[in-house]
Amino acid sequence: MNDRDIQTDRDWLMFIEKDIDVLDQQIYHATWTIKQSQTALERLSAARDSLLTQAQEILDRLDGKPTA
Repeated sequence: MNDRDIQTDRDWLMFIEKDIDVLDQQIYHATWTIKQSQTALERLSAARDSLLTQAQEILDRLDGKPTA
């Protein structure tokens, strides 16, 4: 291998390293977005469950059932 080929290979490695860094950043941001979405979904589900519980308590009162 001559010096020119060695330099070309080194240059390619630098380009590959930069591409990997960009992909790592994109993966990090995608993962963060997914985690935030999961947290929001959990909060929305908890709020829905709470409203369903309240609605059931009201329906039970209207039906004359004892409440907890």
